[in-house]
Amino acid sequence: MAIARWGTPNTESQIDSGVLNSLANGSTSARMGYDNSSSRDLYARIVVELGSLTPTTGGSITLRVLNRRGSNDEDVTAGLDSYTMPLTTNAGAKRVIFPMVTLYPFVMGFVIQNNAGVVLAASGNGVYIQGFDEEVS
Repeated sequence: MAIARWGTPNTESQIDSGVLNSLANGSTSARMGYDNSSSRDLYARIVVELGSLTPTTGGSITLRVLNRRGSNDEDVTAGLDSYTMPLTTNAGAKRVIFPMVTLYPFVMGFVIQNNAGVVLAASGNGVYIQGFDEEVS
């Protein structure tokens, strides 16, 4: 009988360091491109680091996965998948981890929507990705 287990995760890499700087509340970041056509990972852990801020009650950020055809992205409001994580209301830097984001086997992209209730910090922001798969033995 075959057994499926998690494979060894890839090395984490930064996919952007500036698109979240001073992002207004209710706004969506510029696209962060990601080419999964060679590695064809099934999933990724995406870590969003936010510089110091004080979100309002109910504040969150939303990660949207975008499809791409040629040089054209799909409409940001549609997207392949959408993931929302709440933010704590205390003052300070934040680290938000999206633990299992579905990836697709082509060039794709990500955007972050700021729903924190405040403008994001002017610096100290970053987005990191770490792909992973399943193994069958």
